Amino acid sequence: MQTAQRLWLCVPLLLASCFGATTAEQRYYTMNLPPVTAPPPARKGPELLLHEVDVSPVYNRPQIVYRISPQELQFFRQNNWADRPSRMLGQLLAQAFTASGTFRSVVERLGEKPPNYVLDASVQAIEELEGGTQWFAHLAMTLRLTRFEDNRTVWQFSFDERRPLAEQNVGLVVRAMSEILHEQMQIALPEVDAVVAGKPVPVHTPMAHDITPTADASAPPPTSFANEVFDGTNGVHVNWRHSEQYQSDPTPVMAGQGAIFLPALSQKPDREPPVTVLADGKRVATGTMGRRIPVSPGNYQVEFGSGPASQHVVREVTVVEGETSIVTPDWAALDVSVVNINFIPFLGTYELIRMDDREYLGVGYGVNEELGQETQVWILQPGLHKLIQSGSTYRARTNFSTVRLLAGMAVPFTLVQDEVSRDFLGAGVAEPESGHSIDSHWSIRSSLGGSVLLTSRTEGFSSAPAGSSLGIDLFTDNRLQYKTDQHVWTTRLEIEEGQTLTPIMGADNKPGNLLDGRLQSTKDRVYLNSVYIYQYLPWIGPYVRIGGETSLFNHYVYMTKPTAVVVQDADGNTLSTHSGSDGLGVSQFELATSFAPIQLKQGAGANFRVLHNVFLDLDLRSGLGSRQYVTNGQLVPADSASTAAFEMRQVRGTVLTGVEVSALGQARLSRYLQASTEFDMLLPFEGLTATQMTWRNTLSLRLSSFASVTYTLNVVRQPNVNPLDPFAYEQGLQLRFFYSPL
Repeated sequence: MQTAQRLWLCVPLLLASCFGATTAEQRYYTMNLPPVTAPPPARKGPELLLHEVDVSPVYNRPQIVYRISPQELQFFRQNNWADRPSRMLGQLLAQAFTASGTFRSVVERLGEKPPNYVLDASVQAIEELEGGTQWFAHLAMTLRLTRFEDNRTVWQFSFDERRPLAEQNVGLVVRAMSEILHEQMQIALPEVDAVVAGKPVPVHTPMAHDITPTADASAPPPTSFANEVFDGTNGVHVNWRHSEQYQSDPTPVMAGQGAIFLPALSQKPDREPPVTVLADGKRVATGTMGRRIPVSPGNYQVEFGSGPASQHVVREVTVVEGETSIVTPDWAALDVSVVNINFIPFLGTYELIRMDDREYLGVGYGVNEELGQETQVWILQPGLHKLIQSGSTYRARTNFSTVRLLAGMAVPFTLVQDEVSRDFLGAGVAEPESGHSIDSHWSIRSSLGGSVLLTSRTEGFSSAPAGSSLGIDLFTDNRLQYKTDQHVWTTRLEIEEGQTLTPIMGADNKPGNLLDGRLQSTKDRVYLNSVYIYQYLPWIGPYVRIGGETSLFNHYVYMTKPTAVVVQDADGNTLSTHSGSDGLGVSQFELATSFAPIQLKQGAGANFRVLHNVFLDLDLRSGLGSRQYVTNGQLVPADSASTAAFEMRQVRGTVLTGVEVSALGQARLSRYLQASTEFDMLLPFEGLTATQMTWRNTLSLRLSSFASVTYTLNVVRQPNVNPLDPFAYEQGLQLRFFYSPL
């Protein structure tokens, strides 16, 4: 009986092992060197014996090693070498020394005749290093050349290199090790050739196939190292081939191909304009800054940049099989962050002009960081540039700012703008306040500010009424964010409060005591919102959001003289009449109490990056959404000129669920015509008559260097606030011009 029970207990385990268990996928890697395009011509010369490479037993095993600390190392379970490191490196050294042409032959065993030279190689490290959130490829070797006849060492060469990586990726580690070995061989082989020929050891020269543009007057001084340029972000010179950006690029380069690499000065490849590769005037490939663009060997032109085609950068590039040609930056990057007076990013606009030739470059936009949006970086020719208010001209004397861009530098620029008028309130070279970093992924930002204004004036000083007033404004902005390459979670709390105390006018039309005056709310907003976005692919990813908005204080309407107030329901039926204790009417009436109304929003769906090119940016979001409008007794003025009383109408509370759709687009239709649109709509399941919508549009046409026309159209639909006429429109046409004959 017990035996039978034990057999039954084994059945689930057998089923799990047959159907539920999976075997981890094994991956195999090998280092490589670029192929030799043409083998060296056969010639008479010495013979080289290559001994087996001496690799420490801890590294000379199938599993790839990663080290956590100087005292602790471990092995990858699924990541293996295709061959033992001693044999793999031996084959690579034989390939390199054979291709050098220095030796008649390279052998791995003694023959009938003794060799002229012997090469011994030892490996001190071939591993991945882990340092918290940083990873490195580490390769350390020593090469020693000995003359066979007298066993005398005639040359010795050692290197110990680490290459930074942005992520833990074994494929990137192996590729970085291959590049380390290739670079070191380019130094070692000319030295060996000189030693064998009895000549002085040559000075190391930069790597071939790295494209260094013609020097520019505004460029930083040249250096003696290949690919070394000024990094405007850190203020130091960097070697692009050894940079984390280059080493961490996962783009595969297939056999028979080479690649082109243009550094992303902003360190954000997806935020910089696309790159077009041309051959004989025809497009053969496209790519992005900061990532390899694989192409066949040959000569190419690469075109990239922001603004009109006349301002794009064009460079000639030669690509060799198996190698990556790096174009050293002689251009500049400008990253503009548009914020409001409280330093909160928003969808503001500006225009950019190159002042050297007054070239109009286009319209720039801010972002909504709660949707995971990031600013698009301008790639420009070095020189003086001017930011102006949308629709203005290069001769603008107000609402402008200038910035000088230097070659090879990324300039962070902050533009403070009024959200309503779009006036410039401040601008300059400064990093946006991204917040205090808790760790590599978490950041928090918190700010508190305000103002107190006390004024007192006599009659006749200005058109404003005589008397005293006291205004107090307070605001706080708080943001908690978690961000990785794929995950963005942002939670924001904003509170804006403004109160003004004004005296009550007496019967003699003179202001009374300020302390006995009337307190009016000028700002009253509490906003809480939380959004999570998962970037599953570069162009699509799900989102979840929840948020709400309300006010903290009571709100009133004030009459110029005592007036009867009639309160109606949402359908216009009279509910009550208020005439005051004396029957003459009231001087003020309450529109809303604290926390009235409360507007709640929830939604889940998908973000789509539909288009992103030099002409059009279009982001679309669609999913299921819900809106709750809790009135808490809120009233809105609905006065009719045909009655003596002042009518107030109750706002209808709603609970709506349906399909939510939003879109954000910017179009660069031509050099002179720009357009933008921002759309948000909820299509309720309860019926289309309850549809809520907000749609804002701008169209800008530049007529000349001193004149432009801007057309705006805003449409709002709120059937719960005004059921009789739910649509509200606002449109405007503005002509801006400036002319100076001198």
